[in-house]
Amino acid sequence: MSTRRLVCVCAAGAALAASPAAAAPRFWALPSPIAPLSQAPPVGGGATTSAEGVRHRVAATTKVAVSVDASGTPFAVVATQRLQVRRVGDYLFTIGAPVTNVEAAPGSESTPGLRSSAVLWEGFNPGHRRLAATVTLDPDAVAGALPLRITVAGGRTTLENTTETQVTTSSADAPTGALVRYLRSLRAAAAAGVAPTGGGTVITSPLRPERVRVSVPLLVDGTVGGRRVHTILGGSARPSRIVVPAGAVRLAVRPLPPTELLSAPPGTDGRALLRRAALASLEFARSRQYNAFLGNPDPVGSTATAYAYRTAARPTPAVLPVVEHHGRDWLRTALVAAGIVAVLAVGTVVWSRA
Repeated sequence: MSTRRLVCVCAAGAALAASPAAAAPRFWALPSPIAPLSQAPPVGGGATTSAEGVRHRVAATTKVAVSVDASGTPFAVVATQRLQVRRVGDYLFTIGAPVTNVEAAPGSESTPGLRSSAVLWEGFNPGHRRLAATVTLDPDAVAGALPLRITVAGGRTTLENTTETQVTTSSADAPTGALVRYLRSLRAAAAAGVAPTGGGTVITSPLRPERVRVSVPLLVDGTVGGRRVHTILGGSARPSRIVVPAGAVRLAVRPLPPTELLSAPPGTDGRALLRRAALASLEFARSRQYNAFLGNPDPVGSTATAYAYRTAARPTPAVLPVVEHHGRDWLRTALVAAGIVAVLAVGTVVWSRA
């Protein structure tokens, strides 16, 4: 055997010996479907609990009213949050947010406190307690955490999904069975409105990093200039913006789970299905962020947020009355003062002679 042939045989043998190790099956955890992908939302650091010995179960719903001016810029943001608290025991919840004012909302069984950059709830839960607060927020501080941007220019209104972020994940070959079951579990969690559990799968090839764009599907419903708008913006398969004729905005916006990713198309191979499952996890996590605008003190409790955008007039600053000063006022003042002095002088003389 020639030297060249011997080298080729040895190289082939080394490759065959190394390939089983390189492709050895191993477990890989999918991205978390509940871990935040950015600092906000929730705004202001979110909600926390300091109660000792009791883990309260809390369901949180929030309605965020956003007032925008004629250009589409938000100038007032008011959030009404309702917490359904279960399990007996003391509670101490801190809802971090750039708050300028807070008051109890109708139906609340307690009164919230206002602290520096937070709403405070404190008390005893006999088994079920309803807590509701209307929170006035600093619009400049929370504008970046709102899911929809409205821009009015040139007689047109642009509605743009602003939830997109970029994340690094991985791709590899994998059996399809575990991935199909994982997508099914995400679909069940979305239908029940509960926090999903994480998952993973065995991979049979080396992981390769991939950069993906993640955004929340937003259901946008209402009117712009009296014309009906009903669409979904963002997500993996839809455009992130639309342009419509300008007019007064009356829109309801709701973050959705990534339903278009939660089933496996027939014939999808393991690598493509792994990409799909990873992206579904990331979109689910992103959707949970925008559904928790003010957070929830129960990290696994259900959260839902609805946003309402309305065109309104910016408040006009109060104008103080202007006091006009005429050039002869000094003379009038001097004459009055002289008269007072004369009266006092006469009075003094009369008193002394008496």
